Amino acid sequence: MKLLKYLAFLLFFIATKTEAQRLVKTINSGWEFHLENSEEIKKINIPHTWNAKDAFIDNKEYFRGTGIYEKQLVVPDHWNKKAVFIRFEGANQKTSLFINDKLAGTHIGGYTAFVFEITKFLNAGSANSIRIEVDNSHNPDIPPLEADFNFYGGIYRDLELIITGKSHFQLEGEAAGNLLIKTPEVNKENAKVVFNGQVANFNQNLDLKIQITDPSGNKVSAYDKTLTTEEFSIDFSIENPELWSPDHPELYTLEANLIDSASGETLDSYSSKFGCRWFKADPEKGFLLNGKPIKLIGANRHQDFENMGNAVPNAIHRKDYQMIKDMGANFIRTAHYPQDPEVYRICDELGLLVWTEVPVINDVTDSEAYHQNAIDMQREQILQLYNHPSIVFWGYMNEIFIRLVFTGDMSEVDKNAKIKTSVALAKKLEAETKKLDTSRLSVMALHENDLYNTSGIADIPDVIGWNLYFGWYTMGLENLGKFLDEQHKKYPERPILISEYGPGSDSRIQTNDPKPWDYSEAYQLKSHVSYLNQVIERDYMLGMAAWNFADFGSSGRQDSRPYINQKGLVNFNREPKDVYYYYKARLTDKDFVYIAGKNFEHRFIKKDQPVLIKVFSNAEQVELTINDTPGKTSGVIDNIATFSLNLPEGKHLIKAVSGDATFQRHIEVRFRVNLIKDLNKNPITINVGSHSDFIDEETGEIWIADQAFSENNFGYMGGETFQQSENKFQGTAANIKLTAKEPVYQTMRQGLNSYNFEVPEGTYRVSLLMTEPNRAASTNNIYNLGSDQKNFSEETRVFDILINEQMVENDLNLAADYGVLQAVELNYEIVTEENIKIEFRSKSGKTILSGIRLEKL
Repeated sequence: MKLLKYLAFLLFFIATKTEAQRLVKTINSGWEFHLENSEEIKKINIPHTWNAKDAFIDNKEYFRGTGIYEKQLVVPDHWNKKAVFIRFEGANQKTSLFINDKLAGTHIGGYTAFVFEITKFLNAGSANSIRIEVDNSHNPDIPPLEADFNFYGGIYRDLELIITGKSHFQLEGEAAGNLLIKTPEVNKENAKVVFNGQVANFNQNLDLKIQITDPSGNKVSAYDKTLTTEEFSIDFSIENPELWSPDHPELYTLEANLIDSASGETLDSYSSKFGCRWFKADPEKGFLLNGKPIKLIGANRHQDFENMGNAVPNAIHRKDYQMIKDMGANFIRTAHYPQDPEVYRICDELGLLVWTEVPVINDVTDSEAYHQNAIDMQREQILQLYNHPSIVFWGYMNEIFIRLVFTGDMSEVDKNAKIKTSVALAKKLEAETKKLDTSRLSVMALHENDLYNTSGIADIPDVIGWNLYFGWYTMGLENLGKFLDEQHKKYPERPILISEYGPGSDSRIQTNDPKPWDYSEAYQLKSHVSYLNQVIERDYMLGMAAWNFADFGSSGRQDSRPYINQKGLVNFNREPKDVYYYYKARLTDKDFVYIAGKNFEHRFIKKDQPVLIKVFSNAEQVELTINDTPGKTSGVIDNIATFSLNLPEGKHLIKAVSGDATFQRHIEVRFRVNLIKDLNKNPITINVGSHSDFIDEETGEIWIADQAFSENNFGYMGGETFQQSENKFQGTAANIKLTAKEPVYQTMRQGLNSYNFEVPEGTYRVSLLMTEPNRAASTNNIYNLGSDQKNFSEETRVFDILINEQMVENDLNLAADYGVLQAVELNYEIVTEENIKIEFRSKSGKTILSGIRLEKL
């Protein structure tokens, strides 16, 4: 009898699912778009941003204003018996929806979903006009105020049309259609599940049918009753639950149907995944998941992509997070805002623990509107994402005092007021977070400054994340551990993790002598190895999140690739850097080996200099084969095997073997002393003032590291490497205009006397690359009238250039003649009987040079 009842219920449940349920479809295609005050109308598809290109253009601020989207929507007659909604997954940052020129709703905030019911605005059986106005203008009352990432405008996530019965599960409101599935009590023997929701347009003839299935699809619980109130809360119990974890991301499914009890029609349906797990942040033992310690290791991730801005399809989101999982990570911080709903589903499925946060970053406006908007964003984030078992941290502030600390002209009164309003907002956000969810941990990210401790703001959340850049913004990689130990000693009850770390790197810049601020892949590797070692050896540390998974757009950046923050483990286009493979060697169990140096396959070395090869592996030793000749082995330290090879000139096949894993790479060796002999075939290109090689992606030329002059060779005489400041070892980080070879121009030698080449008789072209790095440099040459005497100000850099004693530049003033931070290339044809000597004679200030190209004609 029980079996027959169960079969009858199951057949009825299946039958109701096949009837008219909720219809959800995207309306992404075929929109007309224009910017305010523009008559140019474009046909576009959503996802869309109007800042995919202009945020990366020299001498131009990207457009922040209103974009307008329009299309026609034909509504069938029978929809007059339905409820119709439009759901935005995200639009940045103030959005107004008009249906047939009537305002249907407005939403503030660029990173959470929102839903508008449009039923009453529609004309059934005819076409209806839809107009959406999206404004990403700076607004002092809307977070974020400013940050190190682009505030792309547009409807940059999916846009959905939802049709339900007149009675339906609540769709409008902060939760944007999400119904909460809570797991307040979980252990190995039992999990308590609570399903909360609300019905809109409630009536007395509504049945609620619910079914929960386990990760294998087996039904574990069900519910079938008539609703008596519009709000419901239903308890379930799961015996011996399959626990969710990064290694075993087991997901349960809850399906609910709202049934008209008189007709049996399904009016609306809802489905959501959820998981059973418990966790704790212990200030001594670190992070505990399901009762076991787990070190959180992963990355932060911004949501934009090269040439797309933030209007990326779900396929790219999935690829990103699959790459993060594949490198062995178990942790992700969705900095600095809630990301696409698809992201959290992917993290649930892959097994990535998540810190998600709202964009209260860098600064706070002391206004009621700003505070309320920040609170609303946190409420929306929590209510919309509540069901995801991957989420363990709700974040609500990032480096909130950074502008206060670095704004030198701010008065003490203004500073104290800023601290007061920031602390007050943090308390409000903490209270709202705990009001909505006591099962997860609250967190904020701080930068390296004691003000967070003295102000008391660091005592508000459950967990503190430190954004630490020792060896980059602060000197000394080894100081990381000292800082962490000091914080742990002073605040022993405070769980801490590192929420950001890592230097910038440019895959075009390669060296075996890495230094801070050289943007080399080698220094990035050195930094990450050091950080991993120092965190892993400290049991009290919850974990760490590298900054950043991928390079991302930041219009204020002036690094070696302008307008891009280059701290990613992979490039903006997701091409992995060496360090990505290092994490894979360090964090994965399957046999793995990788020869570093994808962009360092051409080695320009001294004749007696060995070639340094680094191999990443998770084994104890690596065997290296050179040109099919085996025999080189090396032990693995910190997942790196280092080989020093004496190789002749030419191309070599290097093969590494580690367990069942193999990897091979070609290396070409060229002796520097022979480059002059090869001038008939290849020009010499020198990255003057730099210890790194630079690969020009446009031409394929390699601008090799600089060297001092020696007999029968080439090199500089006199001078020193230019440093913008004491903490920056290499050149200037400023954007150099009119070039794509910024790393060549950004590094330079100043005060040099000459650059010499011992070449045979012939005709040559000499190209000198220069820029004026001093923003305060005088752009005027001042002469005493009636006199040959020339007077220069202290900021003026003026010098002559002679080639083989022939004057080729007289009174060269880069700032006056070409402009500050402008790429200057001067070319000369020289006929010489032997040797080339390029002299630099100072008239005022120090001579300067960034690059030389010597070509035999």
